[in-house]
Amino acid sequence: MVTEARQKVKEYLQLNHMICEGEHVCVAVSGGADSMCLLFLMKELSEETGFTVSAVHVEHGIRGEASLSDMEYVREQCVILNIPLDICRTDAVTIAARTGATLEEAARNERYRIFDEIQGDKIALAHHMNDQAETVLFNLIRGTGIRGLRGITPVRGRYIRPLLCLNRQEIEAYCHANGICYRHDATNNDTGLSRNRIRLNVIPELEIINDSAVEHICDSAAQLSEAETLLEALTDEAAEDCTEYDRDMAVIDINKLEGLHPALASRVIKKALVYVSGRAKDIGRKHINAALLVARGQSGRQAALIYGIKVRKEFRKLLIAGSGYYERTDTVPVDMPRLGFDILNRRKVSDEDILNCNGYTKYIDYAKIKDTANLAIRHRQPGDRISIRGGSKKLKDLLIEEQLPIEKRDRIFVIALGSDIVWVPELGRLGERYKVTEETDKILRMEIIHG
Repeated sequence: MVTEARQKVKEYLQLNHMICEGEHVCVAVSGGADSMCLLFLMKELSEETGFTVSAVHVEHGIRGEASLSDMEYVREQCVILNIPLDICRTDAVTIAARTGATLEEAARNERYRIFDEIQGDKIALAHHMNDQAETVLFNLIRGTGIRGLRGITPVRGRYIRPLLCLNRQEIEAYCHANGICYRHDATNNDTGLSRNRIRLNVIPELEIINDSAVEHICDSAAQLSEAETLLEALTDEAAEDCTEYDRDMAVIDINKLEGLHPALASRVIKKALVYVSGRAKDIGRKHINAALLVARGQSGRQAALIYGIKVRKEFRKLLIAGSGYYERTDTVPVDMPRLGFDILNRRKVSDEDILNCNGYTKYIDYAKIKDTANLAIRHRQPGDRISIRGGSKKLKDLLIEEQLPIEKRDRIFVIALGSDIVWVPELGRLGERYKVTEETDKILRMEIIHG
């Protein structure tokens, strides 16, 4: 089983294109069985696949001496494995009290805040099949669409989850066979937490009915994830064709809407509702159906929906807008940020400055631009592409891959040279052809200026 587990993870890495040769992977290690298994597997596979490994441990300040003991254990194991380790400490209890979040939410938010700041091409997390099953069941019982039923995705930006192909038994067997000790977090036994109750009570009952219940739930989630990816792409195409946006209003061409499959028509409506409200939470089927009824009614028909949204039919157009939109008389457009420029000699800019610039500043090769007057700061447009290693890809495809919420894709701004995207500040993504190289003579320093 140990050899089989190792081979499963190796094939899963390849199947999902998780790690490229020469990349650096930082493993998030709590000290539990899952993360210790992941750490040892990544160490093994790095030696034959050609990537480097480091680790990060977050001490949340929640469990007192037990938490500090976990931290020291992880430190000792990384020394034995000769793996560089970053230890980051935070006070989730104080943060939860200050923000009003639950302790669990505060701890999770702090982990990801820290992970986002970690250097590395990829961040490896130890979620496995049982975690996937818990997530799918949790989303199902609290109410969700296909997006929630797909559960945890194998790859999200630079976050990867190599153990989603293994169940808990396989992970523990790997640890035992390799003599890997691991820590136990007592809070995992607290059935007052919904996820723990699902893991400790619900899933064991399901496995009595079918001992492959976890695997079957995960298989279904994988199929739903593929279906959702396809539907997202089709929805974006349909929305681009039949929806126009004017400040905080969406205008849908009803003739084109009626030509869509009902599933796509509903998703186009929801995309517009989310755009107008700025959030997806609590926008459900009843709101979508109410909008569709307005579209099928007479001109002038309208309805009030969630978050003060009004839906109104005007001839063959469906207008979806926030409360008060129809009474507003101002026509001042929303301000777009401005771009500031400095042209610098390459020798006067350190590599550290280039790598560590903040989210509002970016350095590019000036020779690739030649004239700053050619640059435009704008929202995305059909036909936009961004250069990548070995070619280019559609900006729309990049935004989908990075899992930028649908409702944000038309609101972000980009810096473009014609239809060629130079920089996507929202993602911190720079077009490959514009990056500073050893051959760069002059650097263009771009800064986003708000207000």
